[in-house]
Amino acid sequence: MKKINILSGKALAAIFSFALLGLLSINAVLSGEQSPKPIPDDVMKILNNSCGKCHNQGGSGAALANLNFTKWDNYDAVKQAKKAEAICRTITSGKMPPKSFVKKNPQVVLTEDQKIFICTWSKQ
Repeated sequence: MKKINILSGKALAAIFSFALLGLLSINAVLSGEQSPKPIPDDVMKILNNSCGKCHNQGGSGAALANLNFTKWDNYDAVKQAKKAEAICRTITSGKMPPKSFVKKNPQVVLTEDQKIFICTWSKQ
C-alpha cells in the first residue's frame, strides 16, 4: 500500500497565498500598473515657481481642489498620470498661470523650454 502525504492546512494556505501574490504581481506587470512617483526635483522647481502659490498647501481653495502638489504623493499612479497630462495641456494652452496672476507676478511666466520640459515629464 502506498503512503499518501497530505499537506497540512497551514502548508496549503501558504502555497495558495504565494501563488495568489504571484498572479497579482504578474497581472500588475501585464496591465502596466505602476506605483506612484514623486515629481522630480527639476520639474517641481519650475512648478513651484509658476504654480506653487496657488497649488501648494495654503493656496487657493479652487486651485487646490483641482490640483494639490502637497498631496501629489498620495495620488495613485493613474491619477498622477492624468494630472500630469492635464498640467501639460493647461500650460501649453496658456490657461495657466492665469493672466491676472501673471500681471502681478511676471516671474511666473513659463518659457517654451520649461513647457516642453514639463510636457516631456508628463508623458513618462
